Amino acid sequence: MIFSLTTAKPDNFRRGLLVASAIWVLGTGTGNAAMCLVVLAESPEREVAALPLGRETAIHLDFINSIYLAPVRETFVYDPAEGLCLTQIETPSAGVFEYYGLVPDPSGRIRMQRRLGPIRLLSHDYQNHWLTVGERRLHLKGLVEDGRPLVLTVRTEGECGP
Repeated sequence: MIFSLTTAKPDNFRRGLLVASAIWVLGTGTGNAAMCLVVLAESPEREVAALPLGRETAIHLDFINSIYLAPVRETFVYDPAEGLCLTQIETPSAGVFEYYGLVPDPSGRIRMQRRLGPIRLLSHDYQNHWLTVGERRLHLKGLVEDGRPLVLTVRTEGECGP
């Protein structure tokens, strides 16, 4: 619906302006923005993977703790105002929680809301490291050489893919 400023009746112009505003908000506002969890390699910085990220979608980092040889799941969410936030850690290992300095609930979890911003990962071997976003699962082995850092961040505009 297009209205000329000089020929539109005031009521029609206002209605058209409201419709145009609604279309702009729905089409280009943050409600429909393409969000991606982006995995970056450092030195030189380059994107090595990107996973579509829905609003309030949990991001899981699963790995085997190299000291206690126990499975660990760290859960994150993206909050537009806060960035990436750690919301839960779960593991059957009391030693992992002791290492983190945390006391779990009886189910072996701890819930929190800790703002992190970009997350820097570093492992001597990424063999037992996975990211899960929604239905997509990404094995971190082979994205960079073992012992090289990976950075997780969120992109809120543009295409979702390297």
